[in-house]
Amino acid sequence: MLSTILTFLRTSLIPSKGVLRLRLAPLHAYMGATFILTLLITMLDFLVIRPDFFIPMWLFLHGFAVFFFYLIWVAIMALYVQLFTKIYSKNKWAYRQAWPYAVSMTLVPTLILVILNHVNPDFLALGLMIGLAYISYPLTKVPQPKQRRAS
Repeated sequence: MLSTILTFLRTSLIPSKGVLRLRLAPLHAYMGATFILTLLITMLDFLVIRPDFFIPMWLFLHGFAVFFFYLIWVAIMALYVQLFTKIYSKNKWAYRQAWPYAVSMTLVPTLILVILNHVNPDFLALGLMIGLAYISYPLTKVPQPKQRRAS
């Protein structure tokens, strides 16, 4: 199970045609990757924010909030993937395929988004554009359905 999660993470680092296979990833792979991202962002925020609060409670609540809002972000991106595939290839992916792909393609941009936000909150729009480009580029490599000629 851990090797599947690590393979999922390794494959999702670089947007390429091979990442399109992640749309068929098992549940534990993308949920494990989501959990790892949540831990990374929570630790990064903890180091930057330095909360003046009961630390275990802050870590738990912040981690829960990050996980929750990340899943909302992935849900929106999965709908975007469905729209993009419908427009681009005339073959809309099922939501059960768009969700794992959206998880895989939002891991790195979300981490970049959080880092850019800590550097300067004005870079938020740049982070969102990086995320859209990161998720859209591999979708342009989706095979096009062949047009049948009427003879």
